[in-house]
Amino acid sequence: MGDDTDEGYESIVSSTSGQSCTTWAGIQGTLADPREKESKEEVIAKIDALYESGVPFFTKRAIRALSDQLKTKTTPGDKIVTEDLTGASIEWKVKIGKSIELIFGEDCPENRKECVYSEAGVGYRSRSMLKQSLDWYGVEDTAYEPLSLTYRICRLDPNSKTRETIPDDLENIKDRETVTKDFQEKFQVWEESETCAHFKSILSSEVSGHEINKIVGLACGSLALPNNEQATNQTAVLVSVRNWLKEREKKDDISCYIQDPMNTSVDREVLTDIGFEMIDDPRGWLEIDERSVVLSVAPNVPVKEIIADTARPAVVIWNRVPDEDTDSTDPDTARVREMMAGYKLHEFGDEERWADVAIYTRESKVAPVPRADGMFQN
Repeated sequence: MGDDTDEGYESIVSSTSGQSCTTWAGIQGTLADPREKESKEEVIAKIDALYESGVPFFTKRAIRALSDQLKTKTTPGDKIVTEDLTGASIEWKVKIGKSIELIFGEDCPENRKECVYSEAGVGYRSRSMLKQSLDWYGVEDTAYEPLSLTYRICRLDPNSKTRETIPDDLENIKDRETVTKDFQEKFQVWEESETCAHFKSILSSEVSGHEINKIVGLACGSLALPNNEQATNQTAVLVSVRNWLKEREKKDDISCYIQDPMNTSVDREVLTDIGFEMIDDPRGWLEIDERSVVLSVAPNVPVKEIIADTARPAVVIWNRVPDEDTDSTDPDTARVREMMAGYKLHEFGDEERWADVAIYTRESKVAPVPRADGMFQN
């Protein structure tokens, strides 16, 4: 397989949803300057102490710094540097384009496939995920680093002389015309529903005095892949917000974004047609601010924790926040509940489609702003 073969991944994860299955490699970063070895118990205590003191685990500064490096450092062997919660520098090796051999199914020669590290992505670890990582991998150099590098793994086409990759779910992607027609039909049904009328009345009555100029959808799913009902429902809500806001503001230049690594080239075309820009992670986090409407339902990343640390949007639409902590890929925590204390909860009133989802509108017309240390005071 050549000198560029690389087996140095930390873990291989197949990310499976009702729409597709993709393979990601989590790689391990190393401390630029080694520190004294700590026990698992000591690390857990320090993670909890940092969190309970209010130190933000996610900041726009850190996300932007990593994003900027991902754009410029794309040659295998390049180093990307992040800063963990203790201020220590973590170094990550760029692996884009390097080969890796994976086994698909039973370990036999015909199931060994040559793959390649494709585009780089960002991994997000909440407090609970940082602690769970200690059970899986022990105390590593990245024990205090909520941000990490991940790589999409794509199979190489054995018949290609130019090392082309085999796109995920190519045979399942619907064509643009079919997707557009399907969405427009379902959107029309949604727009004419009592639930939609109720939703718009909430916006009109609860955030009439809020300055809003941006709409961001996170992890909404793909319109072009099968089993797209949830993607269609969520995108329809976002389009309704856009239409409501255009009518309120009497202008068309509303910034509208959707971010989901599952989206395809067909999604990009269809979303453009309906007035949304498909953006790549991590740009969505950087776009969200106090003048935003944000929607994210049952994501595989800690959306609530990231937003609680970085912004106070005018409206958030996501799974209802309970009174106690939950352990999931998008956990409900004390920090999230503290944020939500400044919001008013509204029900969709549709138990079939939106049973566990709520609309939260910010009580104050003027949003809280973070202090110099990045911490919010609601």
